[in-house]
Amino acid sequence: MNESSSPQPSPQKSKRIDYIDLLRGWAVIVMIETHMMNATLSQQAMESEAFQWIKFINGLVAPSFLFASGLAYAVTTRRKINNYLSFGTQLYKQIRRLLFVVFIGYLLHLPKFNFHQILYETTERSWQIFFQADVLQCIGVSLLSMQVLLLLLKSERRMYYTLLTLAVIIASISPIVWGIDWWNYLPLPIAGYMNGIHFPDFPGFPLFPWAAFLFAGAVFGYFYLEAKESGKKAGSKYNESNMMMRVLWIALAVMVFSWLIEPFAARTYPVYDYGLSSPSFFLLRLGIVMVLCAAMFFYEKRLTVSPKSLATLIGRESLIVYSVHLLLIHGNFATFNFRNKVNHTFGYAEGLIATALLIALMIALAFAWDKIRKMDPRVKQWIQWGVAAFLVLLFFFGPGQ
Repeated sequence: MNESSSPQPSPQKSKRIDYIDLLRGWAVIVMIETHMMNATLSQQAMESEAFQWIKFINGLVAPSFLFASGLAYAVTTRRKINNYLSFGTQLYKQIRRLLFVVFIGYLLHLPKFNFHQILYETTERSWQIFFQADVLQCIGVSLLSMQVLLLLLKSERRMYYTLLTLAVIIASISPIVWGIDWWNYLPLPIAGYMNGIHFPDFPGFPLFPWAAFLFAGAVFGYFYLEAKESGKKAGSKYNESNMMMRVLWIALAVMVFSWLIEPFAARTYPVYDYGLSSPSFFLLRLGIVMVLCAAMFFYEKRLTVSPKSLATLIGRESLIVYSVHLLLIHGNFATFNFRNKVNHTFGYAEGLIATALLIALMIALAFAWDKIRKMDPRVKQWIQWGVAAFLVLLFFFGPGQ
């Protein structure tokens, strides 16, 4: 069999893989907690020892979300590989979806959601923040680059081995990339994808090193699918369960390796920030995420995942949940802004209550949108066009902020 023509599962087997949605769902749930706590907790609460542990756990959210996005891409691509290797309707739809993800990322970064204010009241600093790469831009651009690679290489296997190489390169040179002020060499919209040195409070999610998590997830997904196909062959003793057991040992080795190279890395790179761009911290987080992914797999395999699971529901509807929860925390509604209203005055009790309420609201939103998606496609289209028309009217004719 030609390596570019991977086995195609039958339509009835094209269901979603629950452990991927489970990983992504829990990542989004903890992400909501992260954004809520960061927006509301008092300075005193943030300086406590407990918050340092919370901060470390929260720091695993973005790597998990990106890893799961790459993993989901690998599964989808295997099902549609022949369509993605030619310039047809399915490929164009995929490219439109990915461009839409990037568009939503920039939409959430608009300095003002008002045409007049953008024209006449937006500062230069606001435009700089607008072009800063956030997680949706990182996901969209990384997946688009993978689609281009697939078209060029004409083979899943070659693409994923290339992605593995790129992930190693990106993680290795990230400290160097973060030592350069790319604003001096590249247009601002492109420089925003290189590093976040101009945004000390929130460096964002530039491609270095964040794209490496997504590429690693895609490579993980490829080997998972290969193991799954191997398990279907008569007499084969290797399957996805064996692969996941090996993953646990590989993840442990990756974490140990991250600790071993840290002293060497700290002395080698001229500009070095362990928490932002170091290869050792990347490997530590990657190892933990691999363990989490394997844990989700074994949970699904042995205990099963309920069709009514709230975590997988949020995982399936992660884009709308991600976008809306950010708007509710940071968005301006006439003269009201939740983050500014609270102004970092919450303790842990108030922060947890606010987080629980927002998660409940996002579960309700995910449930409603999931139901709508299963209805007549025209209903979904009418709602999408209605929301789009409302936003356009609000942007051009709505009141100023």
